[in-house]
Amino acid sequence: MKTLTDYEQLGFQQASNLADGHAYQGLSESQLDIVARLSEIWQRSERDSIPDSEQRYLERFARLSRSPGLLSVASSSVLPTASNSIDVIGAYLRGKGSRVLLTHPTFDNLALLLRRRGVEPRPISEASVQYPAALAARLRDADTLFLVNPNNPTGTNLAGGSFAEITDACVRLGVTMIIDASFRLFYPQEYDMYQMLQEAGASYIVFEDTGKVFPTQDMKASILSCSADHQVDLRTIYNEVYLCVSKFSLAVLGEFFEDAQTTGLGGTLHAFVADRRTRLRSAVGEHAIEPIARPSRISVEWLSTAATGQTDSEVVTRLSELGVAVLPGRGFFWNSAGAQETTRNVRVSLMKPQDQFDHGVEIIAKYFAERTLA
Repeated sequence: MKTLTDYEQLGFQQASNLADGHAYQGLSESQLDIVARLSEIWQRSERDSIPDSEQRYLERFARLSRSPGLLSVASSSVLPTASNSIDVIGAYLRGKGSRVLLTHPTFDNLALLLRRRGVEPRPISEASVQYPAALAARLRDADTLFLVNPNNPTGTNLAGGSFAEITDACVRLGVTMIIDASFRLFYPQEYDMYQMLQEAGASYIVFEDTGKVFPTQDMKASILSCSADHQVDLRTIYNEVYLCVSKFSLAVLGEFFEDAQTTGLGGTLHAFVADRRTRLRSAVGEHAIEPIARPSRISVEWLSTAATGQTDSEVVTRLSELGVAVLPGRGFFWNSAGAQETTRNVRVSLMKPQDQFDHGVEIIAKYFAERTLA
């Protein structure tokens, strides 16, 4: 069976690629100014030391994400991509023989990378995580809770109270929390998770991403942070594979952070995504909106194919023939792909060039309208 990344690769060949969740929307005027200053940024980054470059990157991200607690964690490393962070975490968990619960459904490369490192995760549903009794029952047979928050593809995002309850349960039961926070900038930052984890005395590993947010042609960097009980072994694995991330890349990304800080994520990124989501939902109709994803604010949409009477694979295949790439929902159900309940969704990316997005939405809407059951 193809992985979701396989489908994303195939999407590169389509006229309208709405498959991968990377940011390829057009640059704003202020972002175009950053591109115009690349030579200046290059020269300035050459004068920086690696430690100074990384520290400035962390400080800029902490300001943008309203997470000053990031600057007081025991250890932070900067890696080229979030997938690299997952791979390092997988190697670490394998060495510890960890028993891992992983969000289900979520993007399949998390489970694939863990399995490649010899870690066999077990699924935990979004609902179970948010019900204290259900969560406590599952945690008694695990030592690691791997959460994707906000979750891709549903957009489910934990409120501060829920996050605090989950953290307290993990502390009480001696469970390490691992958090994939790759999509969190799509939500207003109402609490500082790093500060909450530290104040609770939690054992934690958190990784961030920038490639989902900023249209930097896949120039990105991932921050991997942890509590003191993990820092030595995680850093050892990091040092075996990585020396550093390009100072120039960190400087360019930092400029995008500063620009977003100045212009405001709410009036730019959040408004842009909300407009794209509204346009897609209006085009496909009420029947195609998956209930669990209604509150979603992330840059992808989780659509239901149930009203068409077709499976996700059938929809993906036909749309591909029409020149549009989307992802089949079954791949997100990494523990039960192909079961009937996993075949009724497709995922559509919102942050694509205007012409690709408009063309893709038009074709998707027409396809859904022609096949929706009476």
